[in-house]
Amino acid sequence: MPVGVVPLVLGAAALLYYFAAKSKRHPPGPRPLPIIGNLLQMPKDYEWKTFAEWTKAQFGPKKYGDCVYVQILGQPIVILGSLSAAHDLLSQRSAIYSSRPRLVMAGELAGFAQAMPLMPYSSHFNALRRLIHKELTGTVLQKYWSLHEDESRLLMDKVLASPDEFLDSIRHYSGSVILRVTYGYQTASKNDKFLVLAERVTRAFSSAAKPGAWAVDILPWLRHLPSWLPGTGFKRVAAQWNRMHLDVVQGPYDWALENQDSLDLIRPNFVSTMLSQSVDPLIQNERELLLWASGSLFGGGADTTVAAISSFFLAMALFPEVQSAAQAEIDRVIPTGRLPELADRPNLPYVECVMRETLRWNPIVPLGLPHMSVKDDVYGSYHIPAGSIIMVNIWSILRDPAVFPDPVEFRPERFLNNTRARDVTSSVFGFGRRSCPGIHFAEASMFIAIATALSRCTISNATDGQGHAIGKDVEYRTGTLSHPKPFRCEISPRARSSGM
Repeated sequence: MPVGVVPLVLGAAALLYYFAAKSKRHPPGPRPLPIIGNLLQMPKDYEWKTFAEWTKAQFGPKKYGDCVYVQILGQPIVILGSLSAAHDLLSQRSAIYSSRPRLVMAGELAGFAQAMPLMPYSSHFNALRRLIHKELTGTVLQKYWSLHEDESRLLMDKVLASPDEFLDSIRHYSGSVILRVTYGYQTASKNDKFLVLAERVTRAFSSAAKPGAWAVDILPWLRHLPSWLPGTGFKRVAAQWNRMHLDVVQGPYDWALENQDSLDLIRPNFVSTMLSQSVDPLIQNERELLLWASGSLFGGGADTTVAAISSFFLAMALFPEVQSAAQAEIDRVIPTGRLPELADRPNLPYVECVMRETLRWNPIVPLGLPHMSVKDDVYGSYHIPAGSIIMVNIWSILRDPAVFPDPVEFRPERFLNNTRARDVTSSVFGFGRRSCPGIHFAEASMFIAIATALSRCTISNATDGQGHAIGKDVEYRTGTLSHPKPFRCEISPRARSSGM
């Protein structure tokens, strides 16, 4: 090789190395420490607020941008702080980002990965999703409208009869709706066995799936330690949660199968519909598919609706002008002597906006559920390694002042004729192939509960557990699912005006 060519070859090699290295550059983030990485910098609670400080301009100059990289003991984590970044990766590149990370505590030890929310992306996941999506979208949903309406009226009967127990009544409403729709099961008015168990399982799931809460999620080999060793108490906790989870999935399903010919069974319902579509008895894998599809529907729908409707009651107590405006719309549209129905929904645009603002104001799943990248990817100039956990800060997205001015305020009018605000708020239901298949069902359940409450009562004077007035920048509980902290409010019957 001529001497003059050597520098050219070396220079080309150096350029190739430079661009290869550049393509492997991770997104920016807090400086890690050797071995443990960013372990000490990860927040222990209210993670979404810390993540927002790392990304969003509303908390001062951006530190790292809308795509932040951290790693804990070698596990890469990417935190997305904008809707555009979440859409680019989780929706546009859903083939790469639709799986779930390995959550040893919640998914494997407690068994929650058998249901759709934590299940890895697979053909089995798609089969479950198709079953639910087929029954809970489009005009098919209308067959459940009367059920939603009946339960919303029972809810308000209970709330007005026992205002101090309104949170318990909301929990009963949410669970009763989903049990009737899924299994055809009518709940007992007090302490229903399935609802009590489901509430315990929901709390267990929120604790088990909390990011960074369990050492075994960071060091999976800990699961193989004998249970008698100090520090392995998590194994006993997980075993107890696993038993509860199986009971709450299997119990109402077995009841539905045993009561298909009983007058106690309420039709239509999801399980009966699926059974009726098969000429022959279900084979083993079909029974398993229906078991986990119905279990996923029950588990995914109950507690999220509780959190959302609780938020609505709190918002009405704090923002009486919004309550008055929504009630005025109902009085104009709904004839005196009749309660709202789901068929009225297109004619109640402000009430619809109240529902959407409830979802935005304090999102019930502030960080969503984590996704996982299944292969290496490049986003802009950044390398995202295979196996990265991807988290979306939905809380900060829904408080972006560029889309939602004065985000702490509860302002339903921000959604009137504003498709962008509606599109952004839909992020509460997830992204891409992991978006909630029951989104329209959930919205129907929320809407009719909100409309019925506005029609029948007035909500005021929110106070905390110590009797102090609650301010507008309210505190919610930390965890995977975020509920309002315990509060009380005055709820009184409302006399309808005659409208216009």
